[in-house]
Amino acid sequence: MHQTNVEIDPRDANTATRKKAVYIAIAASVSVAVVQLIIGWLWHLESLIAEGIHTFLDGIDSVIVLITIFLAAKPADREHQFGHGKFEALGAGIEGLFVLGAGIGIAYRAVNRLIEGAAPETIRIETCAILVVMAIFYYGVSIYLKRIAEETGSPAVFAEAMHLRTHIYINGGLALGLLAGALGDWPLADTLLALGVAVCLLGIAWQVLREVWSQMMDLSLPRKELDAIAEMVEPFGERFIEVHGLRTRKAGVERHIEMHLVVSPDTKVASAHELSHEIEEVIVDKWPAAHVTVHMEPLNQQHDESGTLFDGEPKVRTDDDSPLEREFLH
Repeated sequence: MHQTNVEIDPRDANTATRKKAVYIAIAASVSVAVVQLIIGWLWHLESLIAEGIHTFLDGIDSVIVLITIFLAAKPADREHQFGHGKFEALGAGIEGLFVLGAGIGIAYRAVNRLIEGAAPETIRIETCAILVVMAIFYYGVSIYLKRIAEETGSPAVFAEAMHLRTHIYINGGLALGLLAGALGDWPLADTLLALGVAVCLLGIAWQVLREVWSQMMDLSLPRKELDAIAEMVEPFGERFIEVHGLRTRKAGVERHIEMHLVVSPDTKVASAHELSHEIEEVIVDKWPAAHVTVHMEPLNQQHDESGTLFDGEPKVRTDDDSPLEREFLH
């Protein structure tokens, strides 16, 4: 009986890992939200109810993110020839708007309670211990999600990780604040802490929506990644004259990379084509969801009669003000 080894597409593995991360985020958010809302309602703690609402919204957000990951994983088609990667950025944007709305709503409620002077009669110390346990739980989950986000390059999973990471500080801060309120017999601390949760949510919304904006506006990849591209291409330097016209953008976990590869006019088409494939393979090995296009161009030697045009110039140009800056070479 022969055993067949089935090769798994790295992009499918990437998608499966992202889905697993979101499943964990949903389970964590829903379970903690139930506990927070029940305790907040039973013990009349506005700060805990506010955090419970925040956590429950996390669960809803995660479901939306999961749907967008499914959509983003669809292959390119006639109507979406660059793929569906931006669905994932859209999901992160929806999550950011949910967080923004929750922050505004909680702030409005907390300010009204401050104006009215409303506060719980007492603050139970047991609440502080429960919040510390929740903070530790969130620490473990957020560390895992952040690692997955870095491995897969997923903006949606990164949004989940950053969102859950704040629960560490929120629950820890609530525990300390409520402990001070309980020991100092100062119930108003509960409302002030609810207002602090709102401010934290507004900060999270800004961070998530800023990342979404960069993808929707097709900003180039960050400097660190441009440098990584140069490092991957430079080892092939003896076989080409220059790489310019670098265009990059990101859509979800997908990186779209285009470059012009200038070769000697004596280079055979087959050789240049093989070189372009080798460059593409090196980049895709590092970023499995990358789409790389290498445009081959023969050098127009009339523009380099002195033979000094490339002196002191980098082999792989990543700092040109315009992708068209070196088009005169061919």
